[in-house]
Amino acid sequence: IQDVVVSQPSDPLEYMINFLHRQNDDVPQIVVIGPPASGKASIARLICKDSGIRQINNKDLLAVELEQTKQVRDCLDNNTDIPGDILGAVVKNRISKKDCVDNGWILVGYPKTRDQALALQRHGIFAKHIVFMEAPDIVLIERFMGKRIDPKTGDIYHVTFEPPELPEITRRLETIADQTEKYIRKNLIHYHRNIEGIKAAVKKGSTKTINADQPKTDVYTQAYHFLCQQSRSVAPQCPRVILQGPRGSGKATQAALLAAKYGLVNVSMVDLIKQAIADNSKVGNMMSTYIDKKMMVPDNIVLKCLTERLSNLDCAAKGWVLRGYPKSRNQAEALTEAGYAPNRVYFLDCPSDTIVERLSLRRTDPVTGIASHLIYNPPPSLEMKRRLRTNPKDAESAVDEDIVSYESALEEIVDYYSNAQTINADQDPHTVFESLESLLVKPLPKQSLRAAL
Repeated sequence: IQDVVVSQPSDPLEYMINFLHRQNDDVPQIVVIGPPASGKASIARLICKDSGIRQINNKDLLAVELEQTKQVRDCLDNNTDIPGDILGAVVKNRISKKDCVDNGWILVGYPKTRDQALALQRHGIFAKHIVFMEAPDIVLIERFMGKRIDPKTGDIYHVTFEPPELPEITRRLETIADQTEKYIRKNLIHYHRNIEGIKAAVKKGSTKTINADQPKTDVYTQAYHFLCQQSRSVAPQCPRVILQGPRGSGKATQAALLAAKYGLVNVSMVDLIKQAIADNSKVGNMMSTYIDKKMMVPDNIVLKCLTERLSNLDCAAKGWVLRGYPKSRNQAEALTEAGYAPNRVYFLDCPSDTIVERLSLRRTDPVTGIASHLIYNPPPSLEMKRRLRTNPKDAESAVDEDIVSYESALEEIVDYYSNAQTINADQDPHTVFESLESLLVKPLPKQSLRAAL
């Protein structure tokens, strides 16, 4: 829908059909801007060679079959700026071709003015990454004066920094038209006059300035690293966290700490089911029918109970931390299909003997309701100790069954949440929380440039 609003195609239905037929809708869309002789074209060629992106330069713009193409040619011949709306129409037509749609594109050397930058935006062209290349004027002048062009292919070389590999290419190299110091200085003045306006026009995008006065491999490495980063959305990012782990691994403790510090909504699947049954809600009554007969509640009913909670305004606004769900790959897939895919999943890893020790030694005072642990939190008095009771589900045999049940489904859930991270839960709760917190505040996993293709 966002693409339809931005692109405003003449036939929205056909546009959406073609969009859904794409193998990948997250293709690279890059702009490289810099002064003359800063190495824009060289870096763009390396990026295209390494990732298969389509490079768009003056030659591509002149090949577009539009009535505005003649005006583009006239501007290039006269060394004048292409009017913004004309440039926008030509570029939009070019990037709508199949090669750019499927593989992505990199626009080299444009926009050259603030008017062009704003016009590209009016035509719905918003690059995901914008690279600015900078170098001292004296370096750029030296580079420009050493440039040579291959008249057969149009490729640009440099007699010192980037000579051709083949001798036959070297023999046919020619100097570039207007290759004078006066010409390069005039173009540098034009660049410096317009660059701040361009930066102001694109300041909300994902941009990076790279020092071009260094070896080409270093420039390329910095550019490629930046392009591999996922562009940051301006939309608010609400944490949607799932804590996975066997019973006794500390999910409830960690969820409570996360909720307290970051204001997340603490969602327990077990508590939701109990609350729904206690409220005699429609979903609760459906679940109680199965529970009374000691039968497994169907996944679709459990999911309905959960999504009703996650769809509330507090979860949407603050984010949530979920525990006790999913317990199988099918449940994980259903949660994603329902539109509540987590953006962070953590597995609390804890040895079986530690879990047995934590659970089997738990006790409850039937008079006061105070929970105790015979090792970590013993009862305050001998009288309370005498009346302590063990919950049947905390019996060692029951705990062993829970561990086996969890581990039987663990592999398929780990396989589904491929970006999940594992935390050692066999340590002090606050140490576990520090590890969890350090991962939570990091940016979401990045996608490589090749993976985007």
